[in-house]
Amino acid sequence: MKKIFSLLALVLLVVLFCFYFFPKQPKNIFDEIYQETEKTYHTNNILRNIDGFKISPGWPSDDPNISHNPFGKYKTLPKGYSDITIDLNFGEGIKGVLILFERKTNSNITLRYSAHYNMQKKVLKKELDIIEEPRKAGEYINDEEKVREYLRKNNISKEDLNKDYDEIINQKVLKDWCSIYDSKFSPSNYGDVKIETQWENW
Repeated sequence: MKKIFSLLALVLLVVLFCFYFFPKQPKNIFDEIYQETEKTYHTNNILRNIDGFKISPGWPSDDPNISHNPFGKYKTLPKGYSDITIDLNFGEGIKGVLILFERKTNSNITLRYSAHYNMQKKVLKKELDIIEEPRKAGEYINDEEKVREYLRKNNISKEDLNKDYDEIINQKVLKDWCSIYDSKFSPSNYGDVKIETQWENW
């Protein structure tokens, strides 16, 4: 009888271990970034190891408004691009990873891209805003029809948008991540994630 109870206890421990351990395994490269940064962001944020990337000087913070939202910016930027930011949310609201960057066009507009990964839903949303230059703080255009109109006027194609995204998100941010962390994934193989691209059918 004791052997049976011991065996049942062992089986129960294995089952509990599986339920606890396996769901926490990263399903994709954005899970990796989120989980590994969550382990380190209060002390020595792993993202500090990216060459040319600087964590916000206000970090770590006791301010309840930002204490669970570490972020940083690239100081070294590819030509033509600006304001490459990685922002994470471990607090209230949608937990995940947000990557932002901008590209100034030859006209009076700036393209502002966002790649937002929702940790719960395992969804990556790729979106685009337009900023008119000279810019005014907090003013941008995100109405889809107006954004498409600006793109048409400036001869910016869907292929151009994909090229920008690939150059910064894949060839810069995710490549840098793989250089500091022994990733199971890569810039060309995100893993199990649903991708929603705003401009996919434009």
